[in-house]
Amino acid sequence: MLVDRLLRQGAMTELVGPLSSGRTSLLTLCLRAVTRRGALAALVDTDHAFDAAGAAASGVELRRVLWVRAEGHRRHALKAADLLVRCPGFALVALDLGESPPRLSLGAAYRLRQAARRSGVALLIVSARRVVGGAAALSVAARRDRLTWAGPGPVPRRLAGMRSEFHLVRKQGAPSGADAERVWWTA
Repeated sequence: MLVDRLLRQGAMTELVGPLSSGRTSLLTLCLRAVTRRGALAALVDTDHAFDAAGAAASGVELRRVLWVRAEGHRRHALKAADLLVRCPGFALVALDLGESPPRLSLGAAYRLRQAARRSGVALLIVSARRVVGGAAALSVAARRDRLTWAGPGPVPRRLAGMRSEFHLVRKQGAPSGADAERVWWTA
């Protein structure tokens, strides 16, 4: 399953995509998977975009999630994620950088990767575009494929569902050309 591949202990994974691509839904599924098995997760929410009520309705056990709101301060969000990755006890540390992710130096990206490796935590970086480059063990791109509308009359007025495509962009250690894997997901 895609969620299991994203939650690699001791590794940094990058999940990128534009608005309404399914990346936040996949982040929520990762939080649900971690909290349902009784583990702790931390979410650094740069733009205060996390929908806690929606996550709870999706099965995330919020009492097992440390939610850090950076209120748009990207530098503070990166520092918070760096500290949390080094803290023992979390199975997942997710850093949602939102729509305007900061430029991340190669050194900072590799420091995050090393911290995740040392602590054994799964580090998930979520943003509109790639920011950690080669430091990520796995990079997945999300893309909205299709919307399904419903409602009375000739013009449907209610969104009934969305289909997203997740494409493996980079897998550390994979031979060239082996990254052409796609996964479809319907919400």
